[in-house]
Amino acid sequence: MFNRVQYKKDALSTLKNNWSVPCLTAIVYLILTALSSTGTGILSACVSGIVCVGMIFTFMKMIVAQHSVVTSAEAAEKITFSSFLEGIETRWLSALLGSLWNLLWVFLWSLLFVIPGIVKAYSYSMMFYVLAENPRIGAMKAMDISKVLTQGHKANLFVMDMSFLGWAFLCAISCGIGFVWLIPYMTMTETYAYYDLKRMAFAQGKLTPADFEA
Repeated sequence: MFNRVQYKKDALSTLKNNWSVPCLTAIVYLILTALSSTGTGILSACVSGIVCVGMIFTFMKMIVAQHSVVTSAEAAEKITFSSFLEGIETRWLSALLGSLWNLLWVFLWSLLFVIPGIVKAYSYSMMFYVLAENPRIGAMKAMDISKVLTQGHKANLFVMDMSFLGWAFLCAISCGIGFVWLIPYMTMTETYAYYDLKRMAFAQGKLTPADFEA
């Protein structure tokens, strides 16, 4: 069952005392998207997609590190800004292709009016999470997986995004400074949602672990 309240609680739990790296990635995201927005929409979408995948990769490592059982002979993995750079370095090509593929299909559906475009945007919304977790999966396959993951949950994802509107308003009146914290909060929440959607898809037989192999 989709539980946005629990995802948000889990996100805050993971971010507690660990805001520095997520906030730094958000600053990089804001700067690069602002700079790329002066160019074409395609450039902006590609830059945003690449940075988002690096951010998601970092947040996935944070979640895994938090929930891993560490023995006395092991040391818990420390998540640093280098994890973000690693995510970009190892996944930039798949993120780039995914951004172009996503942009193309959302644009085509938007030609049928705005609502179909929004619906399809949510249908493809888990695509970058799939690519962050599995960089060798192609863009088309990642999109197909996202469509399965979001089947029956697009409205839930929309409501979850709307639940951040109040925070977004406060960030806007703070001259945008608050987005340094809101972006990690939202992305971490969506990362937990991705993991749960994946779990539900496995439980319902819609997907198998083999589907996430290149």
